[in-house]
Amino acid sequence: MARVHYERLSPESVELLEQESSRKRAHTSMVLIFDPGPLKTEEGGVDFDRIHDVVGARLVELPRLRSKLRRIPGDGDPVWVDDPDFELSHHLRHSCLPKPGNREQLCRTAARISASRLDRSRPLWDCWIIEGLEDERFAIVLKIHKALAHLEGADLMRSILSPSEERVDGSPSRYRPRPSPSPFELFSNEVLRGWSPSRRAARRALDWLQSPGRASRELQEGAKRVLNAVGYKLRPAGESPFDGNLGPHRTFSFQGVDLEPLQEARQATGGTVHDLVLAVATGALRRLLLARHVSPVTVDLRAATPVLEAGGDTALPWIVELPVWEEDPIGRLDCIREQTGSIRSDIRAASGDVMTTGEEWNASKLFAIGARSLSSIEAGQLAILQAPGPQKDLYLDGALLEECYGVMPLQDSSALGMTILSYSGRLFFAFNGESDLVPDVMDLASAVDAEVAEIIAAAEALPTSSVAEIRSADGLVLNRDGRRRAGRKLKNSDRAAG
Repeated sequence: MARVHYERLSPESVELLEQESSRKRAHTSMVLIFDPGPLKTEEGGVDFDRIHDVVGARLVELPRLRSKLRRIPGDGDPVWVDDPDFELSHHLRHSCLPKPGNREQLCRTAARISASRLDRSRPLWDCWIIEGLEDERFAIVLKIHKALAHLEGADLMRSILSPSEERVDGSPSRYRPRPSPSPFELFSNEVLRGWSPSRRAARRALDWLQSPGRASRELQEGAKRVLNAVGYKLRPAGESPFDGNLGPHRTFSFQGVDLEPLQEARQATGGTVHDLVLAVATGALRRLLLARHVSPVTVDLRAATPVLEAGGDTALPWIVELPVWEEDPIGRLDCIREQTGSIRSDIRAASGDVMTTGEEWNASKLFAIGARSLSSIEAGQLAILQAPGPQKDLYLDGALLEECYGVMPLQDSSALGMTILSYSGRLFFAFNGESDLVPDVMDLASAVDAEVAEIIAAAEALPTSSVAEIRSADGLVLNRDGRRRAGRKLKNSDRAAG
């Protein structure tokens, strides 16, 4: 047994740390809303001390949440070591909205918490308990760095959420940090012994073998760079109204919708719930553009949407054109389904077809895997991440989890991102926007509601015999009355003219 303990970060995690700046964060956030149940205090607040005890008791299962960064002297690369000075109160914090706190106030508070950088001298996570919501509810805002979130032993929500209403054991766990190496030991082990080029090459080969999904993506990116170098250029999307130079401030909005009516609409229209959710997002963006007096026909917009690959440990971002120029909601769905169907025929996907899975909380892990796969966002693209979750109620020490939202960090020039989590028969849309470039992000919540209602009504109006796709002789997808999609035709003519 080694006298000291430390662990090198993967090259991907190192890159995530290096990319972070004062205007671009590399941590994900989750906002969970609870009915307090037995955690309600006599004064109408929430029993923070009890939550503190419950989280403290579960930390024995979460060694990663007690790990912090150390730098190797003379090399500069980071390693994970146990934090001998770990104090839960530095990470679990208590706040309150002015009662009765509404959804807009919660969104502003969560955005302000998420915009701040995690303290790199401590384990890279923070958790805020926020009371004062309407109906005496409370919220948890958890943010965790992407370099940490994907590791085993770092999923706080999975540890404290349970399918049982019973109260849990809140006895604190005893923390025994493993000894950390001294600066000289780190320098000796990692620099003096690892100076050999052959040793470094072997280490890189091992990293590739341990992360085949990452190796595959690196090869793909390398091939793309080679094509560009010899004169071949994949057609890029143009800049969209959601592109620009990111500032330090963020704005959030949330919206929950029932899953069952969308499942029924999917059965009437064909395709998958994944496709239908992309169609809803497309329609909501179209409504936002129209509210800004921007013609959707002039906008070339795409989604970078991660989907788990077969095996479930890595995700591949699919690039799907969002037909905001199409007026008909069923026509938008047809266009998206045509693209995803072509991708599925070439790629084995593990989670592209479902938005429900299991009985335990696993959305955090799937969310982290998807977020890490989005290494870059090109102009004209939006990150849209969907993560399936359990469909049975979950509890925190008897407090019912009612809503859950995931928030990805913005990166590159993309000033708007979306996430959709499923839980207990509902879909929860979250929008993260740069406050100057997308000041109207709150309008997207109502736009989602309106778009869901429209697409359900359109699906209900379809005759049963029209579920199958109709294609013309030249292979173009037609509307179900046999006409070519006007929006598609107009959009193609615009491109030809350009």
